[in-house]
Amino acid sequence: MGRKQLAGIIAAAGLGVVVVGYGAAFAFAGDKIPGDTTVLGIPIGGLSEKDAKAKLTAGLQDRAAAPIALTAGGSTFQVAPADAGLTVDVDKTVSAAGAGRSLAPGRIWHALTGGDAVEPVVTKDDAKLKAAVDKLAGQVNRKATEGTITFKGTKPVKHEPADGLQLDTAKAAGAVFAAYPADGAPKDLPVEVTKPQAAPEAIEKAMTEFAEPAMSGPIRLTVGSKSVELEPAELAPALAVSVQEGKVIPALSTKALEPLFQERFKALETLPKDATVQVAGAGPKVVPAVDGMVVDRAKVGAAILTILPKPTGERRAAVPLTATKAKFTTEQATALGITQNIGDFKTEFPHAPYRNTNIGTAAAKINGTLLKPNEIFSLNKIVGERTKENGFAEGYIISGGKFEKDFGGGVSQSATTTFNAAFFAGVKILEHKAHSVYISRYPVGREATVAWPSVDLRFQNDSGHGLLVQTIFKASTPGSKGSIRVIIWGTKFVDVTAGQSAKTNVRQPSVVYNTAAKCEPQAPTAGFDITIYRYFAKNGVRQKTESFTTKYNAADDIRCGPKPGTVVTPPPGGITPPPGRKPSSATNTTPPAS
Repeated sequence: MGRKQLAGIIAAAGLGVVVVGYGAAFAFAGDKIPGDTTVLGIPIGGLSEKDAKAKLTAGLQDRAAAPIALTAGGSTFQVAPADAGLTVDVDKTVSAAGAGRSLAPGRIWHALTGGDAVEPVVTKDDAKLKAAVDKLAGQVNRKATEGTITFKGTKPVKHEPADGLQLDTAKAAGAVFAAYPADGAPKDLPVEVTKPQAAPEAIEKAMTEFAEPAMSGPIRLTVGSKSVELEPAELAPALAVSVQEGKVIPALSTKALEPLFQERFKALETLPKDATVQVAGAGPKVVPAVDGMVVDRAKVGAAILTILPKPTGERRAAVPLTATKAKFTTEQATALGITQNIGDFKTEFPHAPYRNTNIGTAAAKINGTLLKPNEIFSLNKIVGERTKENGFAEGYIISGGKFEKDFGGGVSQSATTTFNAAFFAGVKILEHKAHSVYISRYPVGREATVAWPSVDLRFQNDSGHGLLVQTIFKASTPGSKGSIRVIIWGTKFVDVTAGQSAKTNVRQPSVVYNTAAKCEPQAPTAGFDITIYRYFAKNGVRQKTESFTTKYNAADDIRCGPKPGTVVTPPPGGITPPPGRKPSSATNTTPPAS
């Protein structure tokens, strides 16, 4: 064998060894991530591409969604990654880490021996990122303040000037992007700091030249020979002092002081009076509006600020009056067209002092109620809670089908009368409720009870004109009935008549014996159902019909005392009947109804 042939055999053998070694290295490296690779501290080296993706997804789950903390001007702010359109692309991150098979010797060598800390690949939605930065600017940005003085009670409190901040939105987008995924440590935002224009001593000057003298004593405002005094404690809540360009700028909120002005300026002003409509003689008359002369609110603030820093003896100023028109003019009142009696109803009641008090009080409160077009009448709102302080006495009401004593008993007589006047006026009935048992002095099925605050009588003025509610009350006497009449004045817009069905489903009362100390006897009344009709017509032609059904409960025959034949064991000392009541079990009178 020649030397050349031997050399070829040796070379071929060497090449075979190299090929076998290379193949083994390729097979070992496979598609694994380089051994020392990490992403944000998460080790993924030596893993297949699939396993690396799974591990990285799990490891980044919380951090990828964690808010991005940012700081500016000593304050910390947060941005939600989802709001900024920021996400980690796991696939691209794993690919960047060196995943995937390759025949390149360098790749195989790196897979076997290398690996680095790899930054995650972050994707962004530019529109969402801009919106998040704009929102951040609204939180970060603040103007430089020149220093202010407020008042705690009558003590001036100094607030030093402060720097302003302005977010650089162009750079802020990059800062937010770079801070994701968050590591919990706040990252600085790019901001520009703006400085106050005034020197620090300007606020001290404001204290000594204005704030402290302003609280030194009362001020006096005069109109001619009349005057009023305003105390520092009354003015302080509406007073503030700022410094702008080195100048003291006091400000007074006259809007905040308006309740004080209204109360204290009564001695200086003649207030305007709105026009109204009142019944005089045979019908309604427009009472003209009266213009007033009031302290000029546009000038009173400046007058007060002028005298506040002055010393004692000079703390006074004349304030001008200005003519002020009424809010509701004579022309507006006339335009309401309140000229005709369009709904009129009267009911009578037997004598009882509590009825005179309660029905009369309710009538007085209802009388003169003016409703502009579309306004709503609410008896509870107008009459108010039935209490002693509100002018009402204790009387009988119906509760759970029984007569009981409570304040305001009898007000339902006013409600029933008002309801019927509204019924025939043709206005829209919004809420009404009949008594639970029938009371014979009321129109059957066409009546209304009220209870504070839940059961109300409400109707709406849908007549297209104004309405005026008038009440005429006549007190009862031991020998004569009392009465209440309700007239609704306006402009006639519809003719209303009433109809009713026959009584159905008649229910008979039971006899009930009651031995309670507070028992109130009650005469029996049958219960029944009845439907009421309201017919609307114009020029003799029926336009529509409304109906509502009332279901009256039977009122039991309540007899105070034990049932006849019942053996009663008297208490020690014998039986003492309730004050004013006979100890007879046959007691059965009709109590004064609501």
